Amino acid sequence: MSEESERVSSGPEGNGAGVDPTAVALALAGASREEADSFLREQRALAVNQSALIADQRHHLHEQLKQIHLDVWEKRLGVWLRAATFCVGIAFAGALGAMIWQAHESKELLIQPFSVPPDLASRGLTGQGVATKVLDDLVKMVAQTSSQRAPASYANSWAANDIKVEIPETGMSLAELDGFLRERLGHDTRLSGEVVRVPGGLSITARTPVESTQSISGADADIDGLIQQLAESIFRITQSYRYGIFLSRYGRNPESEALFRGLALNGPLSERPWSYVGWQNAISVRTHEAPRPLQVRSVTLAPDLVLGWENLSHFDDNHSRPEIAIEDEKKVLSLLSGKGANMVRADAVLFVQESMQGAIDRQTGDFQNAQRLISHVLEFQAGRLGGTAPSSGDVAINQSGMHDVTAARLTMDGPVQGGTSPFMVTRQIWQARLIVAEEVEDWPGVVTLASRLPPGDSLALPSIQATMLPHLALAEAKLGRFSAAQIHIGATPADCYDCLIARAQVAELQGQAARADFWFARAATEAPSIPFAYVRWGQALLRRGKTDDAIAQFRTANQKGPRFADPLEGWGEALMAKNQSHLALAEFAEAEKHAPNWGRLHLKWGEALVYAGKRHEAMAQFARAAQIDLTPSEKSELARHP
Repeated sequence: MSEESERVSSGPEGNGAGVDPTAVALALAGASREEADSFLREQRALAVNQSALIADQRHHLHEQLKQIHLDVWEKRLGVWLRAATFCVGIAFAGALGAMIWQAHESKELLIQPFSVPPDLASRGLTGQGVATKVLDDLVKMVAQTSSQRAPASYANSWAANDIKVEIPETGMSLAELDGFLRERLGHDTRLSGEVVRVPGGLSITARTPVESTQSISGADADIDGLIQQLAESIFRITQSYRYGIFLSRYGRNPESEALFRGLALNGPLSERPWSYVGWQNAISVRTHEAPRPLQVRSVTLAPDLVLGWENLSHFDDNHSRPEIAIEDEKKVLSLLSGKGANMVRADAVLFVQESMQGAIDRQTGDFQNAQRLISHVLEFQAGRLGGTAPSSGDVAINQSGMHDVTAARLTMDGPVQGGTSPFMVTRQIWQARLIVAEEVEDWPGVVTLASRLPPGDSLALPSIQATMLPHLALAEAKLGRFSAAQIHIGATPADCYDCLIARAQVAELQGQAARADFWFARAATEAPSIPFAYVRWGQALLRRGKTDDAIAQFRTANQKGPRFADPLEGWGEALMAKNQSHLALAEFAEAEKHAPNWGRLHLKWGEALVYAGKRHEAMAQFARAAQIDLTPSEKSELARHP
């Protein structure tokens, strides 16, 4: 910028509004006094006007800036208001959507106030009071009918907290809107009823949109009993499956069996598979054994029915069909890892998984893990969840499998736990006592126990034939009563795994080696993945002096049940018989991991250490064996070691 232009714009107002001094000087030099004064006055007036104009411009500019700021804030506020309105709209839409969804999924039982006679209402028992009493009785019954069945699997399901007394409201409210949506979209069951005067007292009736209850009549003084009977009738028509469980829980088994039978044969298609499960359980209470075809029917109708497969696994296990039982149990575990889990209560899934895995472990010789799992199930009081639950008898059986006789006896002598029916708990404890007696070679004790069947059981039941007769036949053979042994073993089912092994053992005791080998091979063919037949065969071969053949059987058994101590211990004894005691030590050490309290194991381990020249270590094993239960022959053998 030039200096001239700078001076032009450098007036006192700083905006080109000042008087140029040079122009003023030239003008005054050539003018008269009057002209000069007039000129100066004009310049002053011009300067004043310019100043006023500038001030006015500044004022307008300031006002424009204020208006601009105001417009900006108005626009921002408008954006905020629109955003807030949008958020409120979204929240309202979300709340409405949630309300609609909840209404659609609702499966509650809504009890409307009953119609009651005026004199009853005047005495304080209003229609709402009757409805509340009905609610209380229904809640109690629901609480007493626990089942493994998932609530969502019922066609018409509600739990204790889904039963409500519906109180009419006036005017529009959120409650009214919710009620309207549930009525239009939901699956609630609305229950109404009335109490009327009849000769001799009162008659009370309830009805649902589908069916009405039978009228319950009685005296005024028995109003609470009438309401209880009405609640049962409501439970029957709205929750038939649960009502069947309720009947069985209270010892009304004939009614329960008749109800489940009717539902299984003629009920809704969605309820029939479940009703076959209930029918099986009801028959088992009466006869201790439901026919297998009836159990197969439930999983034929619903292949993903976990409880059906669970019942089948227990049936096959109780009839000594371990190969089939394991297939059933693996089927249950597979279903629980997929869509089958939706058919079991969420809090029962772990219980069922551990029960099934525990059974698989027991059937493959992993008694240690089986005991851990079954004990865990008992800690959670699995019997309260419904279904077939283990008992402390199962724990004792697993402890016997580890040859821990002391622990098994303590378990059986302690409080009886678990189980879903008294007869099943009694049978499991009885079976555990039988196994413990056999473990310590108390053969007269085995015979005595076998002759005292649990109440309600009989030799006509295939499950009793499979669980008791093999032990009885072996005990009779051990006592030299081979005719009795043959009679007992001849009465056993042809597909009973334990029975086939017992046939081989009886033949072995009679000196019939070829016949024994035949039955051992038959048992191994019947259940090729189960290790017990191979172990018993190996023990028989070892007693015959066929050490290499025995080791082959022990090796196979170890492959089938790597956490089973018996084939490892037998393998060690076979190596000792071949004068390879130094190699036997490793087998004994591995066996101890799975059966740490086995007296015979520590006895033979000590003997192997003596032969290996490790007498100090041998003494420690002999001392350990002396502290544990031993058979009479093992005690005599231990006494020979100073």
